[in-house]
Amino acid sequence: MADLKPIGETKKPILICSSLTKKFGGLAVIRDLSCNTVSNSLGLLGPNGSGKTTLIKLMLKLIPPTSGKIELDLSEGGLRVVSDQPKLPEEMTIDEWIETIEQMYGPLTRNIDIQADFGLEGDWKIKNLSAGQRRKAALLLVFYGTPKLIILDEPTNFLDIVSREYILKLLKEHLHITQAKLILASHRLEEIRLFCDDVLILKEGEIMTQVSLTNQVPELYSIIVDDTDKLIAELRESNVFYFVEESYLGKIVKAENSDAVFTAAARFMVDGGHIFSFEAIDQLQRSIEDLLK
Repeated sequence: MADLKPIGETKKPILICSSLTKKFGGLAVIRDLSCNTVSNSLGLLGPNGSGKTTLIKLMLKLIPPTSGKIELDLSEGGLRVVSDQPKLPEEMTIDEWIETIEQMYGPLTRNIDIQADFGLEGDWKIKNLSAGQRRKAALLLVFYGTPKLIILDEPTNFLDIVSREYILKLLKEHLHITQAKLILASHRLEEIRLFCDDVLILKEGEIMTQVSLTNQVPELYSIIVDDTDKLIAELRESNVFYFVEESYLGKIVKAENSDAVFTAAARFMVDGGHIFSFEAIDQLQRSIEDLLK
């Protein structure tokens, strides 16, 4: 498989893979994977079992490749990693854990009470924490000192919706302040969109496609209405390319991105039609839809 051309803005690649393969026994978990990405924020998107965690372990040299090469740019140091199953000092309390993090990396970069915001009591022992609390305890180390590269593997697993939204907001601000690079592995499309400029979409250990989200223009619009036939008539009148898909929501009209689609939609509403949903579909969304077929 030929190497993919670099995408992104910076000149030095953050990750280079060349014909990378990893087998466990006879099972290939990473298959002849090649990439060359120079983005400051790289997303690894795919379902469970797609190879995201194995690829991160290969980046960090926690496991050797069966064949091929992988190179992660660690020239600036300042690495922080939160794995999908982080190992924590079980006998420490939260206070002791935070003190250890400060000794390793330095103080918080912002004047916030992160312990209270995370809902972690200082005298709690890590071994007694719930799955969500353990995830928060692991994520603490990201926010201390000045990291240069942060690698997160499914960082919001086990978090409730309120904690998840707060931590994502805090992480977004932290990345802006520190200018740290990010590699984010997630099965959540909305997290990838929030943080990443470039995305590797993985399936069964292979790169299905490599997508740049920088200045991306929607390819299609997904439209759900109360009267599909009436909308189709308006689209035809405006010479808009479209097709119709069936879903559990009923019929969904997919129409090309053009000024004419807005004209057709406006006429549809003037004639009494109701639009329930009008969403842009870009290359990333199309790639995900193809992945699920």
